[in-house]
Amino acid sequence: MKMSPRYLFMLFAFSSGAFAHVKWFVQFDTTKEPESMIALLSEPQTGVLLLLSVAAIFVTSWLDRRWPSPVDVPRWQNRLTALERLAPSIMRYGTGLFFLTLTLLFPYIMLTPELVTDNPALRYVHFLIALTAFHRRTSIVAGLGILFLYSYAVQLYGTFHMLDYLVFVGTAVYLIMQNFRQPGQQGGEIELLRLTLCYSFLWGAIEKFMQPALFDQLLTGHPYLTMGIDREFFVRAAGFVEFCLAWHILTGRLAGYISLGALAVLVLAAIIPFGTVDFIGHFLFVVPLIAVACTPRRQPVFAIPLTNTLGFLATLVLLFAFAYISYYILHYSLHPHLFH
Repeated sequence: MKMSPRYLFMLFAFSSGAFAHVKWFVQFDTTKEPESMIALLSEPQTGVLLLLSVAAIFVTSWLDRRWPSPVDVPRWQNRLTALERLAPSIMRYGTGLFFLTLTLLFPYIMLTPELVTDNPALRYVHFLIALTAFHRRTSIVAGLGILFLYSYAVQLYGTFHMLDYLVFVGTAVYLIMQNFRQPGQQGGEIELLRLTLCYSFLWGAIEKFMQPALFDQLLTGHPYLTMGIDREFFVRAAGFVEFCLAWHILTGRLAGYISLGALAVLVLAAIIPFGTVDFIGHFLFVVPLIAVACTPRRQPVFAIPLTNTLGFLATLVLLFAFAYISYYILHYSLHPHLFH
């Protein structure tokens, strides 16, 4: 298709957030194999989108190393330090509020809307996590409770399925480590939280290539989301957009701030068409987004734009390979009961 500047602007402005976790809104089949990697790579659209993404990452990385970030502005340093000290409280109170909401309104949901069980004890686990998350000295219990729920979900839905939600592991470790920190302090756990948050969005981007049929179901019910763009192209472009934004959050400074803002707006805007399901599903993604925004990078991960771009490409290739390999090993071999 012809890609006018108008189409590209629309894609980069609107296409990512609403499709972050499509399994919340459609019937998914764990027995269905992903789309062939050979078929995907042979599509001309994929090559064009890849080149555009690489060019976008290189240019924005170059600008990120030349334009000042808030951490470079002297008069903002006190404010940034104050915000960084707030991050642990944001994580604890946000997590506590999330699990309190599950306790009162969604007792049978484990972490995300499609993870459900009729176990009546789940409500009490939710309440215990909510009760202990609010205070630094008891947050270790909340963290262990989240890890318990995550492992329980692995047993029910499979390891491959739960690779989409490593942000919950990052959240759990963050809460556990608060028990060993002074008030307002944080260490390497914030970087683990940043990594798992970005990974969840990167994995959501890969999902758009592996299981495009899921997005056909979603777009059939909400055709206006494509804004008249070819559906197949739209889904693939959304994947590249999401991957680019998540990569800058992981590695950039000013680009990380802008990408955080873009993802936050898109995630919150998705509540309009998708309602309560999207609200509860993204709740514990938004909380880490805010905490990470309060803890900006003072130096980019890669010193020069070229190495950042090469890192982007290497990560894309490795995640593609890992996704396809893990489907057949982690999903099919470890959880054959899902295929009966």
